[in-house]
Amino acid sequence: MCLLYRVHFISDPTKQRVIEAARKLGYVPNLSARQLRNREDHRRITLALLWPMDTRASTIVRFLNGIQEYIITEEEMEIELLIEPYGEVGIQSVKGLEVPNRFNGAILAHTTKADEQLMDGFSPSVPIVQFHRYSSKYSYVNANNFQAGEKVAEHFIQNRHERIAILYPEVSSEALEQRLAGIVGRLEKDLQTEYIQKTCTFTENGGYQAVRELIRDAYHPTALICISDHVAMGALSALHDHGISVPDQCEVMGFDNQEFSKFTIPKLSTVHLPVEKMAKRATQILVKSILNPMCPVTQEVFDLEIIHRSTTKQGI
Repeated sequence: MCLLYRVHFISDPTKQRVIEAARKLGYVPNLSARQLRNREDHRRITLALLWPMDTRASTIVRFLNGIQEYIITEEEMEIELLIEPYGEVGIQSVKGLEVPNRFNGAILAHTTKADEQLMDGFSPSVPIVQFHRYSSKYSYVNANNFQAGEKVAEHFIQNRHERIAILYPEVSSEALEQRLAGIVGRLEKDLQTEYIQKTCTFTENGGYQAVRELIRDAYHPTALICISDHVAMGALSALHDHGISVPDQCEVMGFDNQEFSKFTIPKLSTVHLPVEKMAKRATQILVKSILNPMCPVTQEVFDLEIIHRSTTKQGI
């Protein structure tokens, strides 16, 4: 049996008319289809990491390390990574979620409540995995921040603190809200413990100014719970400037276990957020979703660990 293939060449004027028609119709090439068009590109995909342009950008290096851990172990797949930051407008500024012309799948990090509402009523053109967020619709990799908050509060209750100040960053973040809810929920059950909440910016200066204002208002906490290490580092500086000894006069606990937390003076006690492991798992889930669009939604939660260093006391 003989098969005859006829090859028709398209003339330049025809090509030009097609291009012009596509431009008028707003046609955008589909990246996924283009990459899967032949065998050579079948095992090549592009992932996007969508990350907010705020102080949480300091965590991105740890996240990239986790992605890299996955990529170097992937022998059959060639993976390219696109980092796309977004600002105050939110993820609605990321056009690749609507039209698959830039990447095959995306990891959404630290989305705001407005972003989450948008995604709940939206059908993205590519698979997505959310990082450090819960979702009833999408795959996610999150951490048990509520439980960690309870454990932190329990430590200070056991150390019999009577005046605890919680420094809470002003950022739209489900993770921070869960931490605060866990802390407050546990403190509310202990009638002997007095505590206050004080908001501040998600920066070292925010923590510094918050402690200065507390002391100015004659509130002298015996313990500070800082919902981020950045805030805790500023708080430590303010305590030092006011001659308050840590941990003898005031214990301090941070959150996230940022790299610098091991080098503060004194060394900061904190809650370890396994960013690298979470990033590696998020990448694994995303690649699986790209290769098999019919695979079920995957939702995983990591436990957090308190790391005691020099700013807390143990065994009182």
